[in-house]
Amino acid sequence: MKSSGLPEPAVAYLRVSDKKQLNTAIDIDPDGNSIATQRETIEKRAHTLPANIVKEFVEPGVSGQSIEKRPAFQQMLDYLREHPEVRYVIVYMRSRAFRNYIDAAITKRQLDLMGVQLISAKEDFGQGIYADMMAAITDIFNDTQNRLSGQDISTKMLHKAMNGGTCGRAKIGYINARVDIEGRQVNTIRIDPERGPLVVRAWELYATGDYTIEDLEATMADLGLTSRPSGRHPVARPVSAGTLHTMLSDPYYVGYVEWKGETYPGRHEPLIGHDLFERVQEVLRHRSANGSRDRVHNHYLKGGLFCTRCRDNGETSRLVYSKTTGRNGTRYAYFVCRRSQAELCDLPSLPVEMVEDAIVEHYRALQLPADFVTETRALLTGVLDDEQANVREMHSNLNRQLKELASKESRLIDLVADGTIPKDKVRAKLLELENQRKRIQAGLVDTSEQLALGVNVLRQAIDLIADPYALYRDAGPETRRLLNETFYERLYIDDRDDTTTTPRVAADRTPIFADLHRAARTCRSGASGIGQKRRPHPHKRTGAGSNKALAVVPAGIEPATSRV
Repeated sequence: MKSSGLPEPAVAYLRVSDKKQLNTAIDIDPDGNSIATQRETIEKRAHTLPANIVKEFVEPGVSGQSIEKRPAFQQMLDYLREHPEVRYVIVYMRSRAFRNYIDAAITKRQLDLMGVQLISAKEDFGQGIYADMMAAITDIFNDTQNRLSGQDISTKMLHKAMNGGTCGRAKIGYINARVDIEGRQVNTIRIDPERGPLVVRAWELYATGDYTIEDLEATMADLGLTSRPSGRHPVARPVSAGTLHTMLSDPYYVGYVEWKGETYPGRHEPLIGHDLFERVQEVLRHRSANGSRDRVHNHYLKGGLFCTRCRDNGETSRLVYSKTTGRNGTRYAYFVCRRSQAELCDLPSLPVEMVEDAIVEHYRALQLPADFVTETRALLTGVLDDEQANVREMHSNLNRQLKELASKESRLIDLVADGTIPKDKVRAKLLELENQRKRIQAGLVDTSEQLALGVNVLRQAIDLIADPYALYRDAGPETRRLLNETFYERLYIDDRDDTTTTPRVAADRTPIFADLHRAARTCRSGASGIGQKRRPHPHKRTGAGSNKALAVVPAGIEPATSRV
């Protein structure tokens, strides 16, 4: 491909196969696997072509063997088809783009048809037939190395399992830990002091034969058994029925590890004994043999309903979703108080349809008064306008400080030229000024966007309860589940009374909507200044109490509303 001497349009493709590599830089990772290092190397290579990178495609933490499994790579191909003016695709190394030679050959053919050349920033093969040959040989070597690495990892994992080691993250009830052995830090598995006893309790309860998986899920949630936080789920959640079902047949808890269908004695401490393990397996076998095998039933209200009567007696008990088969073969669905199954609560079984209808009707109570909504919207607009004025003034002050720093640096440089001050002192002073500049530049981040986001989220919250009854009534099961999670922390159910034909519903609202309704009641009683006087200009504030609009901006708004 001939160059006119002017920079040609190019795109960059950057990729790491492990998300941990996103945190590496060249001082930590000399092989340059971090995105930042790849970007720097690719930009240098583009300058030598010469080429101008017009778009960048980043594939962070995707370990797919094939290019079909990499969405950013596919987006890049689509972009090239839509922009025929692009002449180069620049990658850090061919191994970053391809893990097998077949993908490399197919992609090269696609790029050739589009008149695009693939450039490796770290591998300069030159031009011509021999250059293509060297690139193809490199792809074959990369493919071979990838397969050998996979075999090596598989062999190491097998040896680890044969020696009793745990392959992967610690299971629920255990934690990954590091211990000092003869001065070396060694990875190991320990019993989780918080979840371990609860896991044992789950095995013991199920071994009695009195609990279905659904019952056990609700019981352990009430007792506080949760999953460990992770990158995907940073907030601990009650352990699901599916996870419990898998756990109850896992020999890991009695001291064994499994790998590729084989079982080996483990080095970790067992959580349960063989006798308890066998009792649980007997319950599982019995239920499977007589046709009453545990099944995980799903319903959008599952896990969010609690018994009102148990709450009034100082207990916490979820309603369990269950299905029974009548004599005529018809399936009936009910919500049952978990404690009632142990005859500790007298709440009768409630048909699912009646509970669903009762919650739909309860949504009428969520609607805010129209005048309060109007006043709140006006105040939010005022808050946003005032705060944006503050941000503009702050930026002006910070820019003035930057100019002053530049003047100080110029004076110091002049003093060095005159020989008035020793160079080491000037160097230290310049470093101090540079640190000040970084702090000021960090302060220049436009916080107005964050404020606008917060205000918009609150506006969306108000929109949600403009007509919550119709919103919930017309929604599908999944949306109803999300709405319940957004509006309510808990929904309490009791049997119908003499005045109604449907179950009674009470609720603990999530903080944002509880605060909005509290503000609406205060406004209605005339105790609030909402709607009576605009908030004063920010420069005239005299204290926290002057910002009346913040009375309706509760903490925790974003997590509550971002679910919907």
